[in-house]
Amino acid sequence: MDILMTTSTIYTIEREFGSGGHIVGEKLAKLLDIPFYDSQIVDIAAKNAGVSRKLFEGFDEKPTNSFLYSLVMGSYTTAGSLHSSDLNISDKLFVEEAKIIREAADKGPCVIVGRCGSYVLRERNDVVRVFCTADIESRKHHAVYDLGMPEKRIEDAVLKRDKKRASYFNYYTGKRWNDASSYDLCVSTSTAGIDGAVEIVLAFGEMMERQRSGK
Repeated sequence: MDILMTTSTIYTIEREFGSGGHIVGEKLAKLLDIPFYDSQIVDIAAKNAGVSRKLFEGFDEKPTNSFLYSLVMGSYTTAGSLHSSDLNISDKLFVEEAKIIREAADKGPCVIVGRCGSYVLRERNDVVRVFCTADIESRKHHAVYDLGMPEKRIEDAVLKRDKKRASYFNYYTGKRWNDASSYDLCVSTSTAGIDGAVEIVLAFGEMMERQRSGK
């Protein structure tokens, strides 16, 4: 998988915690030589807002309650004012991240992990929306041995992370985070392996490109 390839596709990846979705996205971006966005989206959002990263990262991919639900659900066309007293910090982060995701997509092919990218770019036809899953034993192993998390009650910790991601995604999109109908492709890294998952996503993306071009 060291042959450099080209693409005209934007890939968004949502992932169960410990499934290796970040690694899949990173490898896919490297293979295609396109930009990769994950936690750096928070860095850019914080910089644009003129606040510290630590202030924003505490709210990253966590749900909130706000009367501006309809606003962040897609009725706006620009990011709006990050200094509005009507927006809480979580909403400010979501709105700014959505703006960054759109700007990244406008620049060309890229890989975007998390942060409701599949929903933010829902109106584009050049996006492949991927969901990465894995069995719980594989996810626990990855969390402990690759991410360095404590082994005690690791299953509870993994499922808690999933619950937070699901709540965030469900709130801001009105869709179900782990519902296959929310995506174009669902892939199991515990079945296919990380490299196998990359190959599956790549093959699917190439097929979608052929369909778009009518070939």
